[in-house]
Amino acid sequence: MPQTDLAEVVQRVEKWIHSHRKETEHGIVWGLANEAPDTCLHTLYAGSAGIALFYLELFRLTGDQGYLDEAVAAGRDLVAYVHSKESLTCSCLGGWGGYLFVLNELKEASGDAAFGDAARYCAQRLRDDATEVGSGIGWIAPMPYAKLTGHQGTREIYDVAEGAAGIGLYYLYAHEKGVHPEALAWVTQIADRLLDVAEPAEGGLRWQLMDDIPWPFDAPNFAHGTAGVAYFFARAYEATQDKRYLDAALAGAGHVKAMAVPVGEGQLVPHILNDGQADRFYLGFCHGPAGTSRLFYLLGRITGDESIAQWSDELLEGLLHLGAPETRGEGLWNNISQCCCDAGIGDYAVSMYNATRDNRYLALARRVADELVRRSDGDAETCYWPQAEHRSQPGFIQAQTGYMQGAAGVASFLIHLATTESGHPIKIQFPESPFVQ
Repeated sequence: MPQTDLAEVVQRVEKWIHSHRKETEHGIVWGLANEAPDTCLHTLYAGSAGIALFYLELFRLTGDQGYLDEAVAAGRDLVAYVHSKESLTCSCLGGWGGYLFVLNELKEASGDAAFGDAARYCAQRLRDDATEVGSGIGWIAPMPYAKLTGHQGTREIYDVAEGAAGIGLYYLYAHEKGVHPEALAWVTQIADRLLDVAEPAEGGLRWQLMDDIPWPFDAPNFAHGTAGVAYFFARAYEATQDKRYLDAALAGAGHVKAMAVPVGEGQLVPHILNDGQADRFYLGFCHGPAGTSRLFYLLGRITGDESIAQWSDELLEGLLHLGAPETRGEGLWNNISQCCCDAGIGDYAVSMYNATRDNRYLALARRVADELVRRSDGDAETCYWPQAEHRSQPGFIQAQTGYMQGAAGVASFLIHLATTESGHPIKIQFPESPFVQ
């Protein structure tokens, strides 16, 4: 698809997101969806924090001061929001960690030190919620997904999306960006605790979403399982040179490889290992190659071992064999977002192309863009995507505005692809990413 078409789609997406804009006492937020226009979230996952990042990318793309002003107005509301909260989730996509990331990006884009102060405040509040446990620190919190599973109670949570490994990645960002002087010390405390809870498993070591999971959920991939925790250990090794962390990352990668299943000329790792669905392969960021591949890319970069880096190729070949994105299935359902399906696959492909110059990734990204345009709704002025956020709730359809779920994240991918094709990539990479733009 010509990049001018992508730019036109992005502008139509922005007009639709703008139609959900709401002014507040301190700035702006956006309504969640066409179907929930009066529900306003602030999270990086589905709310104004993620949409603010999209507006920062639009500013980089166009130089239009109005887009930076929108992001800054959203940031001012975020500052007021985080200071108003007695507590927030330890999930970085939903809580303190995501806010520290977005607020620091706003500080860097605008030069407003108040955003940096608020980012540091979020980093500290997240640490204040930690518990000293075992050899380090952890977060004991309400179990995720209570509405979906029916299970309530608290657990120590270990994974990237909801728990300690994700917090560690956001603290690595905080260390590298100078957000908080104690951030690297906290990273080592998190890593030391995660070493405590590593479980011997086929091929190496594994980590679960949380302690004592009360439903079948042995998830080996990135967002909720071993691949993500191992990835955190690899990043912690880069920052500290503590070989224990590299050994843990390699052991985690060994387990992920041991769980892989041959698919065509490649491999894929099942969504969940213990639910009787070992042939169900998710393909996006949360449980698929778009997330898990980054473990092998990073370890290959750190170690120089081609046999490790080759696993990124294995996962790509497995994904391509299933015919994504045109062929849909259980692991690529009626969802188009960064977290679960199309946009996450597309951004992964663009990032891998920029890192490797392998044209298979660019071809995949172009196919994803074509499929997204085909699946879009709207009119001559606007563009959006009705979708089912959860595979297990196929009838719950919303056209969402957010980043990890919704139009802002789709448009961010389209900007990434269009600017890559023009030779000047634009992408604000999340702390979960090994790619530097």
